[in-house]
Amino acid sequence: MQNEPLFGGFFQKKESPNNQQAKQEESRYKQLLTLAIMIGVFLYPFFFVGVIPLLIARYIDKKDRADHVQDIDYQSFLKRYNGVFIGLSSVFILINIALFILVIPRGYFSCYLLFPLNWFTNALTFSWQTILALFVGGLGMGSIQIAYAGFLAKRKVVSKEAEQQKILNSKAYKKRKENKFKESQNFTNDYEKKYELVTQMTDIALKNEQLEVLAKVFLLGTDEYGYPYEMDFEEFNQHALIPATTGSGKTTLIQVIIEHAAKFNIPVILIDGKGAKDTLNTMKEIADKYNQTFHAFTDTADMRYNPVKKGNDISVRDKLVSLAETESSYYTMASKALLQVTVQLLDEFSGEHGIERSLPFMQTYLLPRNVLDLFAGRLLVDNPRLFEIEVEVSAGKSKAKAKETDLEEGVKDLGKKIKKDEENAKKETKIVLLDPKTMALEDYYFLLRRHMEDMSENEQKLFMRLFVRYEHKDNPFYLYSVSEALQTNINMLLDSELGKLFDTKGQSEKLDVHDMMTNHELTYVSLNGLIYSEFITMLAQFLVGDINYYLSELYEKDQHKPFLAIFDEPASYLNKNFIDMVNKGRGAGLYAIFSPQTMADIDALGEKLKERLVGNVNTFFVGKTNEKDEVSYWAETFGTYSDIDVTEMTEQEAGYSDAGKTDWTGGRGTKRNVDRFKFNPNRIRDLRKGEFVVYRTAAEVHEYPRTVYIRKPLPSDEKEVTKPPKTEGLKGAVND
Repeated sequence: MQNEPLFGGFFQKKESPNNQQAKQEESRYKQLLTLAIMIGVFLYPFFFVGVIPLLIARYIDKKDRADHVQDIDYQSFLKRYNGVFIGLSSVFILINIALFILVIPRGYFSCYLLFPLNWFTNALTFSWQTILALFVGGLGMGSIQIAYAGFLAKRKVVSKEAEQQKILNSKAYKKRKENKFKESQNFTNDYEKKYELVTQMTDIALKNEQLEVLAKVFLLGTDEYGYPYEMDFEEFNQHALIPATTGSGKTTLIQVIIEHAAKFNIPVILIDGKGAKDTLNTMKEIADKYNQTFHAFTDTADMRYNPVKKGNDISVRDKLVSLAETESSYYTMASKALLQVTVQLLDEFSGEHGIERSLPFMQTYLLPRNVLDLFAGRLLVDNPRLFEIEVEVSAGKSKAKAKETDLEEGVKDLGKKIKKDEENAKKETKIVLLDPKTMALEDYYFLLRRHMEDMSENEQKLFMRLFVRYEHKDNPFYLYSVSEALQTNINMLLDSELGKLFDTKGQSEKLDVHDMMTNHELTYVSLNGLIYSEFITMLAQFLVGDINYYLSELYEKDQHKPFLAIFDEPASYLNKNFIDMVNKGRGAGLYAIFSPQTMADIDALGEKLKERLVGNVNTFFVGKTNEKDEVSYWAETFGTYSDIDVTEMTEQEAGYSDAGKTDWTGGRGTKRNVDRFKFNPNRIRDLRKGEFVVYRTAAEVHEYPRTVYIRKPLPSDEKEVTKPPKTEGLKGAVND
């Protein structure tokens, strides 16, 4: 009975089958721990002093981890320099042994006078030797403690995901997220103050130098860890994508980007696929604040646009190609040929009859009779009788004369005589004046064809390209007959309420992309998306053509002049021409930003536009999305990192023997290498207004995606800022 456990062993710890093995594994650790405790007790004065460098090292390590909290691969101070402190420990051990034996043994013994365990009577005194011994001994013991702390930190098996989750669950992180709109403005005032101080400098050379530096630094807002999020504005030269649904704060992000461009004289053109008034108004306020010229081309404004004014015949043809496209490539090619030669025609006859390059004149001279009138007008200068034709008229004898002859010659010779008189009858002619407005079209053509040698060399080329080379067809007007879709589309555009926007004759305010870029101006372009959705596509193609022509000029001059092109809601007008522009425009200074509602909108356009678009941008601002496939898409696009998956064995023992434990975790577990998303899909799904996941691959360094709380532009009631002088900053961003 005496050997039986109390209450049947209810309060005693049960032996598990693996306890014996666990005890053997723990024995080595206990031995090392016992040795460390004995050394600490024996050398306690130096151990206490060594705590000071340990605390300093831990503070540096904590600050280092906080400064690089966004980099989950970063090794903090203790881990990074663990080997160094192990080496220092060995060096200080040797130094302390040498000092103790050869130099100041009494100094080391006198260190024990400072602490309460001085139990023995002695003649030791506190002196400079004591201070030196404490200092050197403390450094040695501190190095050992720091090395041991680093050793434990490196051996600790914790996954990167667990460390990241610990940060996300912290009170500080949750508080920042709760006050994100306030947090986003934390660094805005200091950022703006730097700019204002530079603009007030009197030294022009120094001012320009400082503006170059500031032009590169773009403050987005505050990141999720409480730090200012800045990026090099030149990264937009490798283009950006802002996919975010309604109510995500996308418009605010675009406004912040425009504000930075306006500060440093970077021209901006924004094509809005929905016609949002808030973007228009804010863009105008930004332009007013920084004394920049602002233009708005909308269906309700007075600005006019001539899409065929700039560029050669090929660039204008490509610009208007959307008007010529049909389901048949055969007819499309014919329409493109007609467009190209018609541009050449307008250039040849420019100035005559008020002719100029414009859509109304393109419309007029897509009619063959009007074209023939141009050639006829030139021929009339040297040949005023061009339309006069001499027609032969037969003049036979009168009936009275015939009767007289019949009586003299006799009835028998009447037949012969009449026949002879008809053969010898005199021939008469008369002049007929042709009317080019009413004569048959083919007769008109062949009339001019007979006088083709009287045309100039260039006129003959145009006449040949438009008519002569198609004579083997049903008629020489082949190009015009198969280009009805082109003519119809131009007619619909110019005959609609929007037609007035493309009539620039006599108008002072005109949209000219080339001049706008050269003069560093801000331009907003949009039509009412609910009414003119089809025409928005057409207008966007015109503008892309103008931008391409401007880029070609920069390439020809070997110049790099940054300008910002923002395509908001591009799903209503995006096509492969935009992708080609992005590919080719970077070297000339194009900063392109695409801002769709969802990537599904781009995917619906076909032609693998989504893949091509994502493949051609290197900066991503992913905002709120409600589509599950898109969440997965972005998580996969951001990529993965290598991590470990740690599992732990749980032990739940009978009785109250484990009551001192805080959880059921046992002392053993497993780990395996895994790949995890750099940005968890659930975090993308939880994004709300003003929160964007920023992922940059244009920068020199590898950076993990992180959430940024986007700041707002300065209030519109702020006083106007002096327009900075044009400098050579940002590779010509603020220069002419």
